Parts: sequence; structure tokens; C-alpha cells
Amino acid sequence: MKTSPTKFIRCSNSACNKLFQISSIEVEHGNGVYFCPDCFSKPKTHHTIECASCLSIIDFLAVEKGEEVTTYYSKRCTCCNGTIDDEIQLSKLNSIENYVHS
Repeated sequence: MKTSPTKFIRCSNSACNKLFQISSIEVEHGNGVYFCPDCFSKPKTHHTIECASCLSIIDFLAVEKGEEVTTYYSKRCTCCNGTIDDEIQLSKLNSIENYVHS
């Protein structure tokens, strides 16, 4: 039985950015978002902060009691030449289409 080789990949949470092992099959068939074991469950238990420009995951925010998990968008982030100030200006729009310009 042949085992799939493992590779190292960075966590898609740019605030975490840890290297972790992943099988090459997962890399081949993944959607481009890979979370380390510490961040893996956070999209289900925390708000996601995502860049509307480059779609990078900036970080996660803890959910307060009674809140539903949602995605907050920043217009730009440090991954796409934005600044820290750009990252903290969040919008609670549930659709990235709100940032798409014609």
C-alpha cells in the first residue's frame, strides 16, 4: 500500500501563519484554504475576518453569547498592500459582492 507524501503548508489564517504538515492529496484536492490544527475549528466557533480585496483570512474574533457566526470584511489588508488601519475597519456585510465595482 502506497502512502501519500506529506508536505508543509502555512495556515491560511494570516495572524497565525504556522507551518504544519498536510498530505499532498489534500493539497491537490483542497480549495486553497488550509487551517492548522489550532485554527481548524475556528470558522465554526468564531467570526472570520476576511479581506474583500485578496480574500485572505486576516484573523478570527470570538463570538459573544447569543451571536451567530458571520464573516467581517476589510476593504484591504497587509497581504495586498493595505495597512493595519485598513484591517481594523471592518464591515459586517454578509456578501463580498458589496465590494465589487463595475
